[in-house]
Amino acid sequence: MDPEHTKFTLKSNPSIGFESTHSEDTPQVRPKHDIGVDPRPFPTSTDGTTEPKERKEIATQTVSAPRSKKFATYDDSKLVSFIRKVQPIVEEELSHGMTPMFDCNDNLYDASERYRVCRHQELTLRGLNPDHAVDRPFYVGAAAWLSILTRDAPLLVVAGSPNHAAWCDHVSSTVTVFCPKRDRYGASVQWVELSSSPVKACIESLETNPFNRDMFAGGTVSGDVYIWHYELNLKVERNSFAELHSETTDCGKVVDMAWARYNVMSKSDYALLTAHTDGTVILWRVGKTIVKDKVFKLSAPSANGRALILTQILATSNTEFVVGCDDGSLLLCSTTQLIPLGGTATSAERTVVNSTPAASSTSAGKGNFFSPGTIELKCHSFSVTSLQKIENRRQELLISCDLTGEVLFHDITDSINSTPTLIIKMPLPFKTRIVCTSNTDYIFSPTGSGLLELYRIGSGKVDTVEPSVPLKGSPNLIKMSANGKWLITGNYGGTFIIYSVAMEF
Repeated sequence: MDPEHTKFTLKSNPSIGFESTHSEDTPQVRPKHDIGVDPRPFPTSTDGTTEPKERKEIATQTVSAPRSKKFATYDDSKLVSFIRKVQPIVEEELSHGMTPMFDCNDNLYDASERYRVCRHQELTLRGLNPDHAVDRPFYVGAAAWLSILTRDAPLLVVAGSPNHAAWCDHVSSTVTVFCPKRDRYGASVQWVELSSSPVKACIESLETNPFNRDMFAGGTVSGDVYIWHYELNLKVERNSFAELHSETTDCGKVVDMAWARYNVMSKSDYALLTAHTDGTVILWRVGKTIVKDKVFKLSAPSANGRALILTQILATSNTEFVVGCDDGSLLLCSTTQLIPLGGTATSAERTVVNSTPAASSTSAGKGNFFSPGTIELKCHSFSVTSLQKIENRRQELLISCDLTGEVLFHDITDSINSTPTLIIKMPLPFKTRIVCTSNTDYIFSPTGSGLLELYRIGSGKVDTVEPSVPLKGSPNLIKMSANGKWLITGNYGGTFIIYSVAMEF
């Protein structure tokens, strides 16, 4: 080993430092460093200053108004006035439902592309009179949709009869109720016959009461007026189809019918208007009792004494109705002011009277024949075959169609303007009946061979829906259900076609 290195390894140097004050003989308390004993320091700011800042609660978004009226900064009367002004507007907007959310790639100007119309079912009626060995097929038909029973499907009433002629004995006319039944999996519905009832003559008009969809009326070619009511009876369901009233009039064939409120103050009484070929309209009061209330004799101001032949009738309110005529005339009739008619009324009594129950009772002894106030609208070129009223975008429209497919749209939101807002000429063949969708996008019309035409109002394009097999006959019927999801057309030799209508978003 190197001698120089042995100096450092073998020799011990004395310790350098301070003497310890710790004495093992006297134990001392050691301070604990894991628990602080100093007071909590004030939070320091980030701006570099050393002095602590006082913390303040400052509201930066909303400031609540003081509860005391002494310090209030708003006016209660102005707030109440504002709420009263805004509340009806908000309620009206909410009544229209949610606005549909369209995809950015959708064409908002061609909403009719989203309609899907499919043939759903075919119903066939045959006369079942035991006195006739061979029953003739039905060619004249009428139908009405009643209240919804299951899966958005309403009850259906169908009437059929052979072609009516002067020698017709009316022995095969019936009214049949069809009930929608779900299949075993609940995926679809099919209409099955529930009950049937004979009528006195060939029936060509059926109309559902829109204020009580379990009630409907029918009219025959002999002037008979029927009113029926359906009541669901699970024990005896086939006997739930009851006749409330039947009466024969002397005004000729019943061509069409319309329901309205008898009085806006009474919700239990209804008014039934029946239009007859000789220019007569009868007002029936339907309540606890069913009575003939008034008889209106119609005449056009420009007819110069020419007799009117009515073809259609539509009630636009409880005091107004519109009739269509065989010569293409459209007449708006008002029952608020009536002129009494009849040989017992003197010239002094031929004054304008109000259409009230009191006024009608005073004139009951002199006869209840009246002439309503009449306004002529723009007329069609040919016989009026369809009348319809729809509400679209806070607008009420009167839609009329004649035999050639000319369609007139009148705006009746406030009052009926004699000039139509829109005129459409649909292509041939002749149109006997049409219905328009509630959004005024489509017009449906049945044609020969069982075809259903779909006319697009915006573009004028025509699509067709074909039956399963070609059918023969000239259809004189098309009715759409109140929810707009079902159509029925006919009559093709006793066969009616039911269509399902869906809107695809």
